Amino acid sequence: MLYSSRPLCVAYETLRWLGHKIFFFIHTQTPVWYRFDQKHQPGDAVKETLPLDKNWYRICRPLYRHEHVYYDFDKALQVNPNVKGIALIFFMGIGDYLYTTPMLAALKQKYPQLPFYAYVGAQFDRNNSPLVGKLLEENPHFDKVFYFNGRRHPLIWKNYDYREAFKDIPEGFLAVPVYYEYGIEVEHRVKSLFETFSLPVPEQVPAPVMYFPQQAAATVEAYLTRARQGAAGKKGIVFLQLDSRGSNYVYPHMKALGEGLIKEGYFVMSVTKGGPTDNPDYLEIDIKKLSINQTWQLLATLKAECDLYVIAVNSVFWAASAGLHLRNLGLQHWIDKKVHNLWYPNIEVVTNYIYPLLPREKQIFAPPESYTRHNKKIIDYKPDWVIKWFKEKFEK
Repeated sequence: MLYSSRPLCVAYETLRWLGHKIFFFIHTQTPVWYRFDQKHQPGDAVKETLPLDKNWYRICRPLYRHEHVYYDFDKALQVNPNVKGIALIFFMGIGDYLYTTPMLAALKQKYPQLPFYAYVGAQFDRNNSPLVGKLLEENPHFDKVFYFNGRRHPLIWKNYDYREAFKDIPEGFLAVPVYYEYGIEVEHRVKSLFETFSLPVPEQVPAPVMYFPQQAAATVEAYLTRARQGAAGKKGIVFLQLDSRGSNYVYPHMKALGEGLIKEGYFVMSVTKGGPTDNPDYLEIDIKKLSINQTWQLLATLKAECDLYVIAVNSVFWAASAGLHLRNLGLQHWIDKKVHNLWYPNIEVVTNYIYPLLPREKQIFAPPESYTRHNKKIIDYKPDWVIKWFKEKFEK
């Protein structure tokens, strides 16, 4: 009932938070290896006062709204030599997962002796994509990947219902939901992840890390053959991803944009439907035949052979383009004052709002005549303007 009624959930969570504030002197006692809203500091005294039972290995209560958790596995190992591994619990989308990859690599480098198991939500919802599990299966830092039936919280995304994951988590494994902070005051999501897991925060935000099989699948090879033929004699390839699950958006001018880029001398590829598929210089990727990781492998191979560019709305290919080291004309199709959490230096951001926390030289201001209203929140950039900005930035 609580999960199905947002108003009831809001009332309950508000009362729970008020109780926490009113009785602030009653603190939740946690095991030494995690803390609520308090970062671990080097040199902290380590003394465990809680029993090392099964509850010691888990988060002891749901989080309050805007609350965060910080982990320190050094402390866990110091007080409990029986820790046998780390069970990382994922309830996120593909783009969200990409931001975690540098942190996961650093975490495994720090704790090579511990097995890492991944637990992934098995259903599509506003928070979660089970395709994250397929990417984790390619990640060499994980020994096993499991799926669980969970459910999103209607108000607090960090309180995803992952209880069913516990049935597959072995005894002695720390159960660790993968959290990050996302807000105006956060410098970048990747840095937040490093802070969450008490890892040294890199000065420069590292790009996502992608893992591909050594031998490309037959379907990837078939698309490679088609793309190589199409790109022969062209200025290069422009890859389009102009839909977003998070904002429930699909760019309405796919055909005009595709035709315009072809007219400018490019071969065009897209994972967003609606383009000029009858044009031999346009290739729409069938996501039912090619997985997301295979699509990235396809682009990584093509990048080594020709000039390759991305035009993408703020979605998974912002992170993916950084991981692939591709120049990206990023269409910010709605005002999000937290967008600096997601930005990488390879992205030239087209926007009708100048963001003070993004480098000004990386923002292309869109005048009112360059877009129309999709709805009250979202705008549609006109194809001729998108092509104009693309040429200005990438044909110099």
